[in-house]
Order: sequence, then C-alpha cells, then structure tokens
Amino acid sequence: MANTSVHLPQALLASLDRIAAERGTSRNRLIVESCRRAVEELSRWPPELFSNNHLSDADLRDLQQGEQHFRKAVDSARRSRTRPPF
Repeated sequence: MANTSVHLPQALLASLDRIAAERGTSRNRLIVESCRRAVEELSRWPPELFSNNHLSDADLRDLQQGEQHFRKAVDSARRSRTRPPF
C-alpha cells in the first residue's frame, strides 16, 4: 500500500478517533474506508455536473473572479507550521 500525508483539523481528527474507537477499528482503516466510499459516490456523479457549459461568458468571468478572490482570502488566512499564526 502507498503512504500519503494529510493535514486534518484537530476537531476532525478527534471525531475520527472517537468513531474508530466506537467501531473497534483503527483510524487508518476508518479513513481508508471513508475515502473508498467517497470515490465510489463521486464516480456515480455525471461529469457534466461540474461543467461550466451552461454559463454565459459574463457569468463565467464573474465565477472566475470570485474564485480568485476566494483563493486570496484562503491563502492570506493560512497558518504556517514554522511561525505562530498571530
């Protein structure tokens, strides 16, 4: 099996640990099974569900500009592991 690294919020990690303990399984097994279920569900969605073909040029530009503003906001709010957040 391949290894990967994922950064999870502390509250989510605590919830995963609680559920894993309740089910008598490991955190890893719970995460792998959750990912497997998500992939199966996502593969059932039609690809055109996420297409922009139904948008006008003006709507598409607005959407792209909104995405840029959103990315900037997220990037500016990110915390670094090498320095304190404040």
